Amino acid sequence: MIHLKINNNVVAVPAGTSVLNAAKSIGVDIPSMCYLEGNRNHPSCMVCIVKDNRSNTLFPSCAMPVETDMDIITNDEEVRNARKDALELLLSDHVGDCEAPC
Repeated sequence: MIHLKINNNVVAVPAGTSVLNAAKSIGVDIPSMCYLEGNRNHPSCMVCIVKDNRSNTLFPSCAMPVETDMDIITNDEEVRNARKDALELLLSDHVGDCEAPC
């Protein structure tokens, strides 16, 4: 089991678990658009960005496997701004006249 902190809550999950799924396991909801349970995930939307306080880096939680002693923050100003930027980039190139799923 890998031990890490998510929003100051200690969690233990099996090796290979994504940060997104580790957060879900303790009831922390991280928004995502491109993640689909059971499929190989390619972080194309970047809406699921989180921050590791240990390394002070932002990364897509759907594609990052947990590591021992990570200190994940899912919702601070820097994370919210990064998600907003990612969503704005997605929408800047989307006409909006398609039918779902596009």
